[in-house]
Order: sequence, then C-alpha cells, then structure tokens
Amino acid sequence: MKKIIVLGAVLLLASPFLLKLLPKPVTPERVIQAFRMSGLSVGDITKFEQPMNRAISQMSMTVNGAIVQLYEFDDRGRIATAFENEKPDAGSVIVESWNLSEQLGAAKPKNKPCTPAKNGLWLLTVTDEDKALRGRVAGIFGAL
Repeated sequence: MKKIIVLGAVLLLASPFLLKLLPKPVTPERVIQAFRMSGLSVGDITKFEQPMNRAISQMSMTVNGAIVQLYEFDDRGRIATAFENEKPDAGSVIVESWNLSEQLGAAKPKNKPCTPAKNGLWLLTVTDEDKALRGRVAGIFGAL
C-alpha cells in the first residue's frame, strides 16, 4: 500500500516532464512555422472549402516557389490510398533517373514531378522541378 502511494506521488510530480516528451500534433500552423524556421519562404496560403482526395481539410501554399498541398485525413485507409496515388510509378522513376526520354529524343513531360510525404494523418505533396527542394520540404514535414 505504501509503495502504491509513493508511486502515485512520483507519477504526479513527474507528469509535467512526461507531457513534454509526448509528440505535438501536426497542425497547418506548425508546418508553416517549421518551413519558415528552416529558412524557406512561405506564401500564397489558401484553405480549400471543398477538399480533394476524400480529405477532411486541404491547404495550398508556395514554399520557395514550389507548390505545396497539405491534406488532413480522418481514416488511415484513405491517406494510404492518396499517398500511393501521389507516388510516381517505378517505370517513371527509372526513365527519369536514367534520362531515357531525353536520350531517345522524346519531349519532356508537361506535368512537374511531385514528392509526397506522410506524417500521421497528414499528407503533403510538393510539386517542383527541383528535386533537392522537394526532398527538403518533405523532410521538414516528416520531422514534425
């Protein structure tokens, strides 16, 4: 009995410190703040009234000129489906990495490359020609 009381007192005193160790939830404000703290410029922030991809909310912004879409989902199945739809297929990755289309004389594709990233029930897509910028933005989002 005495051990239970001591354990309860220790947990009560340690609870403020334990709460600081819990991860903070992802919010659009935290995402924007993380981009700005990393030295990226954020602009043209738009919240959509009718989100796409069966999301519950959607926000669009530009980060250093790249188009960034931020989706919030309420179902893990929906976010998994949307994530897989945004990923490039294996054939496209091989053609892009080996520059096969340019070597064969084909025209460059009109659509810009897109990099998706997940964090909990949030999905972020970065669309830009610069692969390093896409990776940096996705990495910042994944680290939240």
